[in-house]
Amino acid sequence: MASSCDSNPSSDLTRVFIWCVPRTLGTALTKCLSYIDGIQIFYEPCGAAFHFGPEGRTPHPDVAKFMDSASSNQQAIFEHAFDDSKCTYGWVRHQLEADYPGKKVLLVKDQAYGLDEKYNTIPPGFRHAFLIHGYKMQFELLEYVQKHLDPNPVVIDADDLQSNPSSILRQFCQAVGMTYSDSLMEWPADRSIMKTWKGSRILLQGNMLENEGGFYENAMKSSRFLPATATPKRSELSQDLQEAADYAMPYYVKMYQMCLKP
Repeated sequence: MASSCDSNPSSDLTRVFIWCVPRTLGTALTKCLSYIDGIQIFYEPCGAAFHFGPEGRTPHPDVAKFMDSASSNQQAIFEHAFDDSKCTYGWVRHQLEADYPGKKVLLVKDQAYGLDEKYNTIPPGFRHAFLIHGYKMQFELLEYVQKHLDPNPVVIDADDLQSNPSSILRQFCQAVGMTYSDSLMEWPADRSIMKTWKGSRILLQGNMLENEGGFYENAMKSSRFLPATATPKRSELSQDLQEAADYAMPYYVKMYQMCLKP
């Protein structure tokens, strides 16, 4: 699909997209970067449009549970949360093209699948980064970004980020125009930074359900990047997982060739 973007956002904000897939440390990285001075986080707005918005293709099975479980006190925490009922892809693009007075960086963390191949809704003027796994949809999005939006997207492997966080984060920040500091190597092990994020009320409320695990419980309790655990051997996987790994591996290999090196 060709891009319909023909103008740039009007402010001097540094604007960055981080495109993830599940289980690639995207939320932990978002939490880490939230402590950069002058940053505004947008948390999975395309994912919210995909799951919860009026154009959504797949209603999330836990929506009712999250909505029913959220107390008035929990809702009050999320002063920057948005109402999912208005979360169309066009509305998301409008929010990401807006100015944010007093902010230096607009950082959007999102799921590649959440875009649902609606490439023309990606606003111009962003640098793009990818936390990779072997997902075909993520690879196709990367190819589109290279061709139409950002010829030099930053690609990060989650294992490399865990094993060499200082090197990878320094390179990432330099590449996208953000300020790196060694203070990013450690952060508070609580959820308070979520108060500053703009994102789906349903997703943020889901993260507050500690007794039910939340979506990103480990990320919210994290305080630093820990070394990756050992990858299981292919022979240790079940047959269906072996087939999934074999399908995904060619996409992963192509993307890994572009990765930042520790």
